Amino acid sequence: MRIGAVCLVGVVTIVGLYGVFAGPGPALDELRLAPSGFEPPERVNTASRSGSPPADLDELRARIAEIMEREHIPGAGIALVESDQVVWAGGIGLADRERGVPVTADTLFRVGSITKTFVVLALTRLVEQGRLALDTPVAQLVPEIAIENRWASEQPITVAQLLEHTAGFDEMRPNETFAPPEAESMSLPEVLARNPASRVARWRPGSRASYSNPGYTVAGYILEKLTGRSYEDVIERDVFQPLGMTGAALRVTPEVSARLARGYDERDRPVQYRGIYHRPAGNLMVSPRDLAVLVRLALARGRVGDRELISSASMDRIERSETGQLDSGDARYGLANWGDVFSRVVLRGHGGYQPGFLAGYGYSASRGFGYVLLLNSTHSFEGRAEIRSVIIDYLLRGQTVTPPPRVQVPETELRRWEGTYHFASPRIQLMAFRERMAPGAEIFVDGGRLFARPLPGDEPPVELIPMGDDRFRPSWASGSFIAFGRDHEGRRTFVLATDYFVEEPRSRTLLFAYGPVICIALLGTGLLIPLAAALAAARRRARPSPPVGWPVSVTLSLFLAPHLFQAAIDGSVLGECNVYTIGLFVLSLVFPVGSVVTAAQSLAWLPRPGSVAGKLHRLLFAAAACCTTAYLAAYGLIGIRMWRF
Repeated sequence: MRIGAVCLVGVVTIVGLYGVFAGPGPALDELRLAPSGFEPPERVNTASRSGSPPADLDELRARIAEIMEREHIPGAGIALVESDQVVWAGGIGLADRERGVPVTADTLFRVGSITKTFVVLALTRLVEQGRLALDTPVAQLVPEIAIENRWASEQPITVAQLLEHTAGFDEMRPNETFAPPEAESMSLPEVLARNPASRVARWRPGSRASYSNPGYTVAGYILEKLTGRSYEDVIERDVFQPLGMTGAALRVTPEVSARLARGYDERDRPVQYRGIYHRPAGNLMVSPRDLAVLVRLALARGRVGDRELISSASMDRIERSETGQLDSGDARYGLANWGDVFSRVVLRGHGGYQPGFLAGYGYSASRGFGYVLLLNSTHSFEGRAEIRSVIIDYLLRGQTVTPPPRVQVPETELRRWEGTYHFASPRIQLMAFRERMAPGAEIFVDGGRLFARPLPGDEPPVELIPMGDDRFRPSWASGSFIAFGRDHEGRRTFVLATDYFVEEPRSRTLLFAYGPVICIALLGTGLLIPLAAALAAARRRARPSPPVGWPVSVTLSLFLAPHLFQAAIDGSVLGECNVYTIGLFVLSLVFPVGSVVTAAQSLAWLPRPGSVAGKLHRLLFAAAACCTTAYLAAYGLIGIRMWRF
């Protein structure tokens, strides 16, 4: 009986610890529209399994089909562009498994954040017409839209900062993410009024980048105000029509639904169409044939055939960053245009996510090729990366690829950047508390070369190969990926693509890395307190002890909260008032109250008779609970009401 009780408590503790450490799973991605489709190198640098590029289109299609079958990807829409010509546009697999509908070149896919590229094209045309300047403060254009910026007098937020994600905004809040289909008829001011909290500059605008979908809804509204038309109408008439994109859609209709592929989620289940509030950031539905026109536009530097949509200079500006304090170079994010250095050659492009869909396009203007890859599945990011790798191998066939040359930099110059840094540009503020606990980065020089490694961590260091101008790349990157510099306060910083890191003492990095682990481990023992008391009573060794109810409530509230959070995400109800979010609110109050009461009980117990070990454990437990309470309170998580966050 006692052994069974011990085992049961042990299992509960392990499950709880897993929930705290692992946190929300893949469904957390549904809080956002993934920015680019460019995964970390361990996902992206997936070599072609055959070792050689496909010899022709038939072999390419066969290899892609094999990957899709192995990775359980239902369908793919693909377009290949060479020298401004679409050499192939078509489909592989099924747009709808249940009905057996095949993917074709004209099958529509949801492409998420690629929508932003078309907002930029429409705004760029206004810039060329002299009706807009990218450095215009947003507050001058749309003063009726709530934006909080405490640096407004010295650094107002500009249109370019919205488009380059350097305004400092948070990501979409839970109650402004997924929407019922009828919300597509809401005006953009109504959408922006749902939660102005996401449009607060969290740091000096322009000092660092953080991907934010609400910024593009503001940009879409600017487009509407300057033209007097809906942003959908502007894009359809001024971008789609001139480009000949006759099948693309920004709103769902019965006709669009009939052509739209069915998406399949991370668990390979079919998903229903879900609307989004921030439509200008991610509501485009387009076929591989139509999206190939965007690749042609980029390769021809603003032209399609004999028609110019934008100038070559404007195309260059789209690919360039101008508002960030640090520019990572080849990996920079311009105007809805990302640098992909994870392939064999540097590419530009963008990508997108919607539940059940992954999308991406990329191109190399210098090499004259590009691709479109649209999947109706989020089941395998690795499969998507492998398919892309095979496509790029095919497009590079016969071309020589050499790595960028190493620039010789004196060791004294490299040592300027030695130190410890921590990540300081969380995309989702709700998750900032967890990202602060992520490993820091240690930069050091060894043998005249610069290296980076996580701190703490036992991973081998990665050499940072100099590329000039304080820019570097890891050996696996095809272009500059990291840039060092200093912020407005003189602190050393670096950017990893667009992620921003700032220096801090090594002891502080280790404190944030190990402190939470120690606290959570101590809090996990709260479930053992009543068991120990029961065992002592059974052995007739009971001594006076403080009540066990509050410590148990502290532990249970901490361990149950991540699971309620995940359940709310799975049901797409995180931004609503329901049993899950009310439960989170209650648990976020039980935890601090229980921590304070436990601390008071532990101190009151000290002068009384009892086990010294028991008293010490209770004091350590109370200290861990109070420290955790203070940490969560610093991030606004005590008494959190997700339906109003």
